[in-house]
Amino acid sequence: MTHAHLIIADSEHDADMLYASGMFVPDPFIAIALDGEWHGLFSPLEVDRAAKVSRFAGVHLDTPWRNAAEIREWPGLAGCAAAFLASHNTRSISVPASFPLRYADQLRSWGFEVTASAGAFFPERAVKTATEIKYLAQAERLTRQSMQRGEQYLGRCSIGHDNILRDPETGKKVTSDDVRRAIETFLIGKGAMPAHTIVACGRQSSDPHNTGSGYIRAHELIIIDIFPRVLSTGYWGDMTRTYVKGKATPEQKKMYNTVREGQDIGLSMMAAGVDSVQIHTAITAHFDAQGFKTGMVRGKQGGFFHGTGHGVGLEIHEGPRVSTRGEILKAGHVVTCEPGLYYAHIGGVRLEDMVVIRDGGCDNLTRYKRRLEIA
Repeated sequence: MTHAHLIIADSEHDADMLYASGMFVPDPFIAIALDGEWHGLFSPLEVDRAAKVSRFAGVHLDTPWRNAAEIREWPGLAGCAAAFLASHNTRSISVPASFPLRYADQLRSWGFEVTASAGAFFPERAVKTATEIKYLAQAERLTRQSMQRGEQYLGRCSIGHDNILRDPETGKKVTSDDVRRAIETFLIGKGAMPAHTIVACGRQSSDPHNTGSGYIRAHELIIIDIFPRVLSTGYWGDMTRTYVKGKATPEQKKMYNTVREGQDIGLSMMAAGVDSVQIHTAITAHFDAQGFKTGMVRGKQGGFFHGTGHGVGLEIHEGPRVSTRGEILKAGHVVTCEPGLYYAHIGGVRLEDMVVIRDGGCDNLTRYKRRLEIA
């Protein structure tokens, strides 16, 4: 009896299915690997397109397998997959950790042994091919260009007597949504879909995943974190910059310079064969040495309380991680380097670049200046 790998998902939202199929399908379908070759089972709506553009070694119309499943009273997609597997004398299946429980329960009730993957379903996804790196570079280029649009918009804004920024054309008070609009309009026009772009000012910037709302004020820290997905490829960009419109205080400048130095430490250490925990530890040690401790500060989490970086690909957050959970970096990994410091009474600073790990170093895909003050 052979062993199979099974995915039942749509490829618009499931990165493993997109990786296996190489095509976008909005509705769930079936992918099965037998003897190392992947097969796709498609509805009449999708099968002809799949035969032309998918990565599957075998593309099959699912109708005969649905009919065979109905005879056995095996309903739905799980039944269709079960009929195909049974015809290949396969009762042992590995599935992704996210595999729907209902499907697993059905398959087990029909006599199949179903085991969820303990780790990545496609460990090879972490090491990117030359084509994938090209797609990621394209995504990061658009991300960089959109950051420039946001920075330019802030540069054109004036500062009101109340320290709230004013729109250069309408004179209205500027909000996070206005800055976000300048960024996201550009991305949408270039075929990239932004997702929860962060434009967080002042106290909001001390909460790393606060998307930001309300007015943008001068002389306060503004974190802008942009992470769009290119619709044609499914690959993501990711970068962060921190600004002050107007004049930064000495405290803000010290914190910014410390984060910039920490990022430089991280970027200088990123190379194939390096344990990522060493990178995170070195940055944390630098922050501590500069007096920026991590822990509870005035009743809030303060300091550097997230990982240094993460893999980027068909998911915005994927392996490997650069954090307290060490992983050995490999040539072809694409990861972020994004240290940050956050204190509610000051605000937050984060700087994020995306790099390709190489033997002896890394290639920076972001390649964008770091400057704090915008006049």
